[in-house]
Amino acid sequence: MLRKMKSLVKSLHRLIFNMKKSLIILLFISTNVLSLELPKTLLVPKSKSHVRLIVNRLDNKFMENKLRSFVKCCRPARMVGTSGHKDVVPFLIDQIKKSDKKGSGVLIVDSFRPDVVHAMDMYQEDFKREIEKKLPPTDPQYKKWKSFTDSMVKALTQVQAIKGRNIIWEKKGYIEPNSVITIGAHFDTIAHDEKTKVIDPRRNQPGADDNGSGVGIALGLIEVLSALDLPKTVRVVFFDYEELGFLGSRAYIKKYRKQIKKQNFAGFVNLEMLGHDSKRKDKEKRYGNFKAYIREESVSGHSKDKQLYEILNKAGKDMTSKVKFKLLANGFKSSDHINFWGEGFAAVTFTQNWETDLNPRYHSSDDFTETLNLKTWYASYQYITGSILSWAFDILK
Repeated sequence: MLRKMKSLVKSLHRLIFNMKKSLIILLFISTNVLSLELPKTLLVPKSKSHVRLIVNRLDNKFMENKLRSFVKCCRPARMVGTSGHKDVVPFLIDQIKKSDKKGSGVLIVDSFRPDVVHAMDMYQEDFKREIEKKLPPTDPQYKKWKSFTDSMVKALTQVQAIKGRNIIWEKKGYIEPNSVITIGAHFDTIAHDEKTKVIDPRRNQPGADDNGSGVGIALGLIEVLSALDLPKTVRVVFFDYEELGFLGSRAYIKKYRKQIKKQNFAGFVNLEMLGHDSKRKDKEKRYGNFKAYIREESVSGHSKDKQLYEILNKAGKDMTSKVKFKLLANGFKSSDHINFWGEGFAAVTFTQNWETDLNPRYHSSDDFTETLNLKTWYASYQYITGSILSWAFDILK
C-alpha cells in the first residue's frame, strides 16, 4: 500500500511539472506571437504616449530573437555568391509572412541584373580622386587602398552573372495612399583582411551589426505596422548587393523612380549598423551618441534631407532617452541612400557614430550578435518605429 502511495505521489509530481512546463511554453508563445493583438484604444493612436505603448509591445527579448534568428539563418556568410546569400531571401519572406499573418501588406521580390560596370567605375574613380592624386605609389596607404580597389573589381567580375533580389513589403494608407515613406536595410555581407583590405569570401561573415541590426529593426517595424490600419503608405525594402557598390538600391531606384516622382514622397530612411555602442573606446566616452547623416549644406537637396530628419527626430526622441541621433550634414557616402540622393529624393541614414565610435569589427569575421550593445540597439528600434508611426498618423506635436 505504501509503495502504491509513493508511486501515486511521484506520478502527481510529474503531472504538475509537465503542466508547469506547458504553461511556461504557452506564456512564451503568447508573449512572442500574440504580443501585437492591440486593444481598441491603440488601433488608432492619437498621441505619442499611444505610439510608445504600441512600440513597446515588442519587448527587447522579442526583438533580440529576431536579430539572432536572422544572423543564424544564413551562416557562414551572406556575401553575394555564397550559399548563405541564397538562403537570405526565403528566410526574409518567411519572416515577413509570419509578422504579417493577415497579409495586410503587399510582398514583392524584385530580381535584377547588377550593374557591375557602374560599381567598378565608382571604386576606381574613388581611388583616383582620394588616393592616387594625393599619395605616391610607395605610400603604405596607397598600396592598401589600391589592393582594396583591385579586390572589389575582382569580386564584381566574379559575381556579375548572379542576379540580385530586393524584397519589398508595402502597406497602403487608407486615407492618403499617395503619401509615402520608404525604410530600407541591406542584408548582404562582406569581409576584408584588416591589413590588406582584400576581400576573402571564404571567411565567416556573421554580419550582426552590418547589417543584421538594420534588418532586425525593419522586421520589427513590419510586425508593428501590420497590426494597424495606416492613414499613409509605408514601404519597407531589404536591399541586396549593398556591399558591392550599392547595386540593389541602384536597381530599385532605376525601376521605381518615375513612380516615386508622382507620389507625395516624404523620403528614404536608411537603417545601417545600429548595434554597436561603446563607452570605453568611444572618443566621447558615452553611450547612445548615434548619428543621422544627410547631404552637405552647400549641396542641392540638403534642406529636404534636413526636413525629413526633423520630422522623424521630433517623434523619435520622445520614444527613448537611451539613444540620440545627432544630425551631421557631411554627405556620408557609404550606404544605399546615395542612390536616392542621385535622383534628388530626400534621404537620411540612421546609424552609429562613424566619427567617434565606429564598430572595430566592421567588415570582419568577428561581427557577432554577442559583441553588440543590445540595449542601445533596442532603443534604436523604439526611436525608428516610433518616428515612422508618428509620421503615418500625423502625430508630430
